[in-house]
Amino acid sequence: MRDPAQDCSLARVTRKLAFFLALVLLFEGLSIAIAPRFHSGSVLRIAKDSLFLRAGSDSSYYMAQGDLAWRQHPNAIYETAFFQRGIRFIYPPTSLLLYRAWQAAAWLHIPPAVAMNSMLLLALLGTMAVAGEFLLRLLPERTILDSTSAERWKIRALVGLLAFFFLPIIDAYNLGQVQTLLNFLVTASVLLWLRGCRISPAILIGLTCWLKPQMGLFLLWGLLRRQWSFAISLCITLMAGLSLSLAVFGLHNTAEYIQVLRYLGRRGDSMFWNQSLNGLLHRLMHVGSPVTSFYGYPPFNRGIYLATVLSSAAMVLLALAVPVFQRTARTTVDFLLYAMACTMASPIVWQHHYGVFFLAFLLWMPLASARWKTFFVLLVIYLLMTDTWAPLTPLMFTRWSFLISHVYFGGLALFLCTLFRGQQESHPSRGLVIAHGRE
Repeated sequence: MRDPAQDCSLARVTRKLAFFLALVLLFEGLSIAIAPRFHSGSVLRIAKDSLFLRAGSDSSYYMAQGDLAWRQHPNAIYETAFFQRGIRFIYPPTSLLLYRAWQAAAWLHIPPAVAMNSMLLLALLGTMAVAGEFLLRLLPERTILDSTSAERWKIRALVGLLAFFFLPIIDAYNLGQVQTLLNFLVTASVLLWLRGCRISPAILIGLTCWLKPQMGLFLLWGLLRRQWSFAISLCITLMAGLSLSLAVFGLHNTAEYIQVLRYLGRRGDSMFWNQSLNGLLHRLMHVGSPVTSFYGYPPFNRGIYLATVLSSAAMVLLALAVPVFQRTARTTVDFLLYAMACTMASPIVWQHHYGVFFLAFLLWMPLASARWKTFFVLLVIYLLMTDTWAPLTPLMFTRWSFLISHVYFGGLALFLCTLFRGQQESHPSRGLVIAHGRE
């Protein structure tokens, strides 16, 4: 008897994608209609503002403060900005080179804000394009060969729209967050891995570490998976970033950034935007303020710190070990799972850091197009991650405050489903069976 998961015609996938998108928009519309005063920050409003290119200046503000500290105290960037002034400049020193590049656009008579927004817009469009190509690459080769160009463009358009209404992706752009660029770099690295490349994904992962360092954990993954060209390329890119930081900013500023990471790792954050176990526990135990950063980071709590360390280690170890036992190591699923684990293992994970999780939804979409149960499970998880669930806000100071961590719960559910059920579900995607590629 033929497995229904193998009945993966492009028309079927297109219909299910369109239906999935329609249900998401219907849910968002009904939520606003039922409780309009609670949905001023809904994903529909965020998408609408983004459509009119109303990007914020979240990253550029903190980078500007870091740049100011660099100009005022060249050998004490983080002592000045982070520890003395309490500015949340938590990017590596190399991030200031990107900020200076935006400022240099003024030499071409381009306002720096325009240069920044243009880069973020291109990154957003690039992420949408990568996602569409990723889903097409997952479908059986025979399906693609039998399709027309118009049918393939329908898939790309639907995936692009679905990404546009995915809160972690669109919120990053709306805030003016450099995470928009990082989302593009990480999703592009997953697509390149799916296409059999090994060096270019390593370079892209390495470049993300020039702005945020947690993806440096991929070096461990590359070594354990014996992907030598990947590991060597990543190591070279990381060393290039470190060398650049030492040459431009000096040893003290580079080393002091490690102290910033240590400080953040020990304290975490209680803000409701922190969609991690660390943030959940801070809010549940009422340690720190969940609504304002005026009081700085929460005080050190040994119980929360240990729980964060243990959960982070468990997540990374699961992502390293389970694919080996399932014989899916070195596949696209393995690569994507580790990117998801690196994201969630951080003690501070803003909701816009979950952009790469969108590819995990697409990973399941071929199967969801054939099985209604998978379709609706996927829809529930997607709604957990894309809706702001603003009516839950009044629960923030109650024992039900854990419900505020809906993005974390959705991401965790998606991670675990992909980790433990990817092979068992006879998934039709080619991504599950790619074990080797070009070196």
